[in-house]
Amino acid sequence: MTAVEPSPQRSIDDLIEPMGTGVFRAVEPLQVAAMLESQGLNDKIARERYGHDDVFSLAEAAYSHIKAMNTPPRPQAGGVLKRARPAAQMLHGLLYGMPAALLPAASGLVGTQWLMPGLVLTTGLGWVLGSVAARVAYSLIGRGYPRSAGRVLRSGLVVGVVGAMLLAGVIAVVRNGPVTLVALCVMQMAFQIASGILLLYRREGWLGVIMMPAVVAGVAYIVIGDSWVGLLTVCVGVACIAATVAGALRLTLLHGPDAPAAEPPLRELARLEASALLPSLLYAGLTAIFLLQAEGRYVLDRTDIAVAGAGLVLGMGILEYRAHAFEDQTRAAIREVRYPQDFTRRSRWLLAKGVLICVAALSALSALPLTFLYVTGDLTAASMAMAAAHVIVGGAYFVAFLLANQAKVVHLCVAQAAALAVHPVGRLFLPEGHPALADVLLFTAAATLFLLILLALMSHGLRDVRQYR
Repeated sequence: MTAVEPSPQRSIDDLIEPMGTGVFRAVEPLQVAAMLESQGLNDKIARERYGHDDVFSLAEAAYSHIKAMNTPPRPQAGGVLKRARPAAQMLHGLLYGMPAALLPAASGLVGTQWLMPGLVLTTGLGWVLGSVAARVAYSLIGRGYPRSAGRVLRSGLVVGVVGAMLLAGVIAVVRNGPVTLVALCVMQMAFQIASGILLLYRREGWLGVIMMPAVVAGVAYIVIGDSWVGLLTVCVGVACIAATVAGALRLTLLHGPDAPAAEPPLRELARLEASALLPSLLYAGLTAIFLLQAEGRYVLDRTDIAVAGAGLVLGMGILEYRAHAFEDQTRAAIREVRYPQDFTRRSRWLLAKGVLICVAALSALSALPLTFLYVTGDLTAASMAMAAAHVIVGGAYFVAFLLANQAKVVHLCVAQAAALAVHPVGRLFLPEGHPALADVLLFTAAATLFLLILLALMSHGLRDVRQYR
């Protein structure tokens, strides 16, 4: 399971690039501040998008950065710096899902009755920790503090692993579960957070190469089915996950040639992030609860419903890519239109286009588990409804990425809380002994409400051109 990626704080390079070569002729920070304000950038945007207290603080940082550069940057072919990376970003969902090849072998050691509940619980914890740690790290990197960002990511990894160990240990003691459950949860948590670190640093190739032996071993076990092959598969998987963690830790210790010799204490930096961190933490928790509670109750007795949403996991990278592509396209549109109403009209078309592409892609990916269920004779109306619900949730997540990029995390919390009021709260009003289909349809209604609220918020936000400069 993947987490919704947090909105990154933009770097000084992202700020300077659209301003053209004129900014390189500034002789003092006040000139840079005047240029920023002429483009509609205010103190609120400086805080939420660039991590500085006000425009003048941001201008001083930009002026210092400009003076440290030897030559102006070459103008980009499209007029804007591209953030979308199609091949790499669209593979994120597949990369996150690579350990799934190990699950058949792991179930033989842990037991099917413990495998999925353990994964669901640790996925939720990893979702929240990974999202929050990445959000803080993005902010610190954008403000020029790579060492502190690395410390945050390493701390998140340690906290996640310890938390998974304690959570699985409590389950094993209270429910008389096997010791192997603890090992499974620790490995799953370690991979989830470490893989997120690799993707944050744009090391998709590393992650694919490191985990490929585990995928090959998992497929070999499915084909051969021998218990000794299963044990070997698990050992290979543990080695690959350990290598993933080692690679992630190494990246957090690299700081680059432009890193400052000394950084403020992390405690001081954390205080500056606290106001923005709490809404992000709340939103990550709400999204994890919304999706996992809908799937988790079916992992033991209705696997047809539980696996029907696999298309969303595989398509998370597509949602991420389309969000970055939308941002690139809107920034380019600002240079091509003359009036705000022209930008609003074009950006609404780009939003509709992005939602339709995401829904179509997720529908195609959701056809894969449904086809498997059809071949095995397990396809039901409830599983088809769950697949449709996940497609709608995916469309909502695409819009959520865009709103998060505008620092509207509080709005996202309100929208997600409204969806939770429909499901699971609405489930309490269903008649006792209701069929699974009724519950899944209620979840589909909650997902639809979530999407509609986000679309309304996003459509209204398109009137503010300053958000896309």
